[in-house]
Amino acid sequence: MKRIVLVLLLAIAGLPAAAKVSAPAIFGDNMVLQQQQNVRLWGGSDAREVVVKTSWSGEEFRTPVKEGRWELKVPTPAGSYEPQTLTVSDADSELKWHNVLIGEVWICSGQSNMYMPLRGYTGQPVDEALSTALEAGEYRGRIRMITLPKREAATPQRDFEGRWEVPAPETALRMSATAYFFARALTQALGVPVGIVSTSWGGSKIEAWIDTATLAGLGYNTAKINADPKIESRAKCGLLYNGLIAPAAGFTARGFAWYQGESNRKEAPRYARLMEGLAACWRAQWGDDKNRMPFLYVQIAPHGYGRPADTDAALLVEAQSDALDRIPNAAMISTTDLGNEHCIHPRNKRPVGERLAAAALTKAYKRKLGDALAVRYAGVEFADGKALVRFDNARFGLTPQTAEVTGFEIAGQDGKFYPATARIVTSKPLVEVSAPEVLDPAAVRYSFRNYAPGNLANTLGMPAIPFRTDRATK
Repeated sequence: MKRIVLVLLLAIAGLPAAAKVSAPAIFGDNMVLQQQQNVRLWGGSDAREVVVKTSWSGEEFRTPVKEGRWELKVPTPAGSYEPQTLTVSDADSELKWHNVLIGEVWICSGQSNMYMPLRGYTGQPVDEALSTALEAGEYRGRIRMITLPKREAATPQRDFEGRWEVPAPETALRMSATAYFFARALTQALGVPVGIVSTSWGGSKIEAWIDTATLAGLGYNTAKINADPKIESRAKCGLLYNGLIAPAAGFTARGFAWYQGESNRKEAPRYARLMEGLAACWRAQWGDDKNRMPFLYVQIAPHGYGRPADTDAALLVEAQSDALDRIPNAAMISTTDLGNEHCIHPRNKRPVGERLAAAALTKAYKRKLGDALAVRYAGVEFADGKALVRFDNARFGLTPQTAEVTGFEIAGQDGKFYPATARIVTSKPLVEVSAPEVLDPAAVRYSFRNYAPGNLANTLGMPAIPFRTDRATK
């Protein structure tokens, strides 16, 4: 008899455990779901059917399981600060997510300046970090953030290890500073919760964030590049897309915020096309075939890179500006006033986050904020030994009106540039530029060096993007 019992126990132990209904880590307690959308949910199960029940409506939504996978969409109401629950179950098991908020969701990605936590890096602080962390508890019902761990992968991944975090002094210090300030400004402006999916890796190149099919269409031999042992994983084609974008792809969101470019500053001629490919790739993965999800991005800030007078970083900024003409529904945040010659990570992240929020309000929420976007070069005329430069996004004029305008250079037909005197034409989006060494000007540049911060801005404080007038074609 004992032998029979033992055999039965061994047989039972050998049976596979019943699989429970599952979902990837992008779903969980404390998450934010996009308001007034049919939000996409997905996961795994070994049952025939999965049932989803929402506390905000009390409805049940059913979907069949196919080859161990389930997926469906559920409608969400207008955003509010009232915590909700979401239950996912099959015949044998149940998931229940608590403290769920309905609001606005944004995907924030890039390299080290987006990744930089509120606590800063070693020897590299973030301004207002302590006061912001101490006040974080005031936003526990308004901001949530989930951060994907750094991971490269040869194939697109379905999941990651992580969880949604609620702001508190200790948790806020771990969160992306730029993304946190962005979320804080948005929730204040919109009056609804804001959720951030933070997915960044310092030192990464843009090619790593784009899938290999898109890169192949841009002429990249992805297999050859990825087989090269001299190339870091953070620079190889598609590896960060596979590990850091694919697991979150399709999580219903309002738009994207991108802060990257320093690692590509030596490849400026192809960067605008790569940005166009990145935006198209991500929108496709989110099912956005009508470009409804705004693509916001941040200008790399002025930095010396060991050679402040060189122009490789300025050329990258020029490519970023060119991308505005390639990417539908996009906005570029200027940081011409925020750079640091000796540190590639500017400490003042709050203005970056707030400028992203202003762009989001303009692009995603159709708020009429006047000149809430970066000042951008629009044209130039040369006459009487001077250059008259015209700008967009400066309907109410430019500043500083009563102080020296810095950052301008001017050249004659010989192409030799000299520091210039710049004068703002009162109440107009025009700047008059001249230099005593240049009698017959032919070209103007503004902050067009690795480190040549300027102070030209519109009346909302949005800085002018660096530019040159002496380029042949884009």
